[in-house]
Amino acid sequence: MRYKIFFFVLALFLVFYFYIAHLNPENVRFYYGGQRPVELSLAEFIIASFCLGVIISIIISFFYDVKTAVASWMAKRAERKSEEYLELLEKARHYDLKGDREKAIEQLDRLSRRNPGREETYIALSDIYVSMEDYEKARETLDLAEASLGKAENILFKKVRLNMKAKDYAKTEAPLKDILRLNESSLDALRLLRDLYIWKKDWDGAYDIEKKVKRYVKTEEESRRLIGIRYQKVLTLFNDRFSLNAETVIDELKEIIGEDKGFIPAYILLGEAYKKTGKLNEAGRIYGRGYTKTGHIEFLLKMEDLYIDRGDPEVILKIYRRVIDVSPDDHLISFLYARLCLRLEMIDEAIDTLNSLLAEGEDFKGLHRAMAEAYVHRGELENAVQEFKGAFPIEEQVYIPFVCTKCNSLKEEWSDYCESCYSWNTINVKKEDFLRGDMTELRTLYEEAEWTRGES
Repeated sequence: MRYKIFFFVLALFLVFYFYIAHLNPENVRFYYGGQRPVELSLAEFIIASFCLGVIISIIISFFYDVKTAVASWMAKRAERKSEEYLELLEKARHYDLKGDREKAIEQLDRLSRRNPGREETYIALSDIYVSMEDYEKARETLDLAEASLGKAENILFKKVRLNMKAKDYAKTEAPLKDILRLNESSLDALRLLRDLYIWKKDWDGAYDIEKKVKRYVKTEEESRRLIGIRYQKVLTLFNDRFSLNAETVIDELKEIIGEDKGFIPAYILLGEAYKKTGKLNEAGRIYGRGYTKTGHIEFLLKMEDLYIDRGDPEVILKIYRRVIDVSPDDHLISFLYARLCLRLEMIDEAIDTLNSLLAEGEDFKGLHRAMAEAYVHRGELENAVQEFKGAFPIEEQVYIPFVCTKCNSLKEEWSDYCESCYSWNTINVKKEDFLRGDMTELRTLYEEAEWTRGES
């Protein structure tokens, strides 16, 4: 059947040739660059052109087939080499798992020399050196990888993690910046660089990086972190150059509170700024506002210091009594009131309040310690000794246990920042049932009460 088709096509071709020759009996002169042209009939010229095209297409097809065959052979060869490489790499890892690290290192060294363009070898070799805590060898391996492969992202990340493992933080910044030059949207690199700047207390650098992170990650946690870093910048200005930048510090803190009304450190620092500028009424108001917005006891403690220092203890006593009237079941407030009474040597009222808490079933070390101190003031040493036993072991000046609500690390006192987990506004009283939120009653109390008196 194939030959019949061939002869049929050939017959059609001959018919076409004779038909064209009949219609075009004249000759065509074809000049190809010589002195004498070639004379052909039009039919012969068409057939010659067709045959030349067929020959050229056959030649091109031949070279294409040769190229395809060579490429296929090279691909199969590369595949075989890759399979062989992976087998040897797996063998080296097997040596490592068996504990024969010398053989594993020898195998990986040989592989890296035979396959300098494969990053897996260098990574596996550096991992072994890191597990042996031979950080210099691991670093040399990664430097060799960088020399062979250039600045590859995986190799640079390995360098970063190696430096962090070796606690060589000074060498961490450069590879992180190299990663960001390769991939400016690498969240891992941005976060690591931000945390490095936080560790170095380079708040300007941390703020710039956190703004970039915030572009990609729009979560409440990142928003709070950005505010925290911004707060640290203001705190640095407060500590170093407050007299020259008092208005800037106060304005910045007001903006932070405007963005996050629950950000306790900004209220506390704003109160301190007002105290430094002699605006004690404003300091009292900001502490009161912070308490009504967050219910955090640090504001009450700050108000204690403020009013006692300026000789107005009646103001803070009035505040405590009004808060207790609003929330009589808040035992923590009652305990703080009892401590304030001790501080002001109102011993009988302190003991009555503490006994009421004991009757309500409260039992923690700070309570017993406060009761013991009250008995010491009264001269009832036997009762004091019994209460001190309930407070044993005494933990320095800790009356109330604080904790970071993010990482659960214990704190002796309130702090604006948890260095254990690089977070702000997370230090609070350990007993969560003591804490109060933004209550309507407390807000009304703040608006109606005279939290402050006139300036002394």
